[in-house]
Amino acid sequence: MVSFAVDTHLLWDVIWVSFAAGLGISVLFSLVILGGARAADSRRSGHAGAAAGWAALAGGAFLLFAAGVALGVQELATK
Repeated sequence: MVSFAVDTHLLWDVIWVSFAAGLGISVLFSLVILGGARAADSRRSGHAGAAAGWAALAGGAFLLFAAGVALGVQELATK
């Protein structure tokens, strides 16, 4: 009979961190798409101020998205 030694505390840490990271990255990229689409629509409608706001949202969300991906790749590379 083979017995496995599993640290359940570490396993739950992996599960919740993976869930949070997946949800966070998905939400951030959704904001990039939303901001880009709304900025384009606002610009075509002649609302320059709204277009700038939506573009700022898209740009900020993209920077956070890229930082999250870079952090994830760094963590994978160091383990």
